[in-house]
Amino acid sequence: MQTGWKNILLPLLPEEPAQILRDLPEGQVREVRLRLHQPMEVVLPGESRLFYGPNGRGMLLPEETEPLLSAFCGRAVYAWEKELGAGFVTLPAGCRVGITGRVSGREGMVRPVTGFCIRMGREVKGCACSLLPKLLERGRLRSTLLFSVPGGGKTTLLRDIIRLVSQGEAGARGQRVCLNDERFEVSGSPMGERGFDLGPRTDVLGGMEKEGGLLRLLATMSPEILAADELNLFADARGILEARRRGVTVLCTAHGDRLETLCRRRGLEELWAAGAFERYVRLEAPGQMPRVYDGTGKELKE
Repeated sequence: MQTGWKNILLPLLPEEPAQILRDLPEGQVREVRLRLHQPMEVVLPGESRLFYGPNGRGMLLPEETEPLLSAFCGRAVYAWEKELGAGFVTLPAGCRVGITGRVSGREGMVRPVTGFCIRMGREVKGCACSLLPKLLERGRLRSTLLFSVPGGGKTTLLRDIIRLVSQGEAGARGQRVCLNDERFEVSGSPMGERGFDLGPRTDVLGGMEKEGGLLRLLATMSPEILAADELNLFADARGILEARRRGVTVLCTAHGDRLETLCRRRGLEELWAAGAFERYVRLEAPGQMPRVYDGTGKELKE
């Protein structure tokens, strides 16, 4: 489960946190959080560890925040003004850096910066192979919503489903996929570099909010499958419904712990009533098979 994030992230960090991360197993690190005057928090499967600097001091000092932000932006903060206004920067390999501090100005820029949350992108090829046949109808993907609590592996599973249906594997026939990758996390390619493998029939639109991006892809790219990560179920419902009206399959993720509560959320109520999704997939604990429901909420057994 090699992600390659060390080659990308470690040269950007101050030496002390970089040295600690260098000695940790690459495939096990899920998040790194640097907070002003506080220890570095490293999130691993099932645990969170704190690492202090010399003499118990914090791992992020005031004089390090602006140089670190500049490093995350490739020494060109101006080029990331839109993303910074939304509170994040995306590094290659799908690593998303969330930024906290004081929001100032109409653009939503954070100055001064007081913390960074670095989420590692993971490519796990084959993780969707056993699930995918439950989502197919005569080789075509059914409209599917993947959901779990934050950090449940939705994006990783979404990435592999896109790859499989784009390639035509695991029982799927090859289909054209258009991905609205607002924060570049799914593709892992914020500046057009080669990112994660999404298959040969996948087109990616990045850096645009989902509702407008979904509608643009429908109008310009003739998708068979329209994909997006982390739906805002109210704001993005219009794009999903328009896709379904046009006979386009949708493949999305959303935060939620149970289908019963998810379907009562504003936005998904409308999608539920319209039958926008034919399959709902609840991701359980790591290593457990996801639970699959049909469009009426009935769980599908083996």
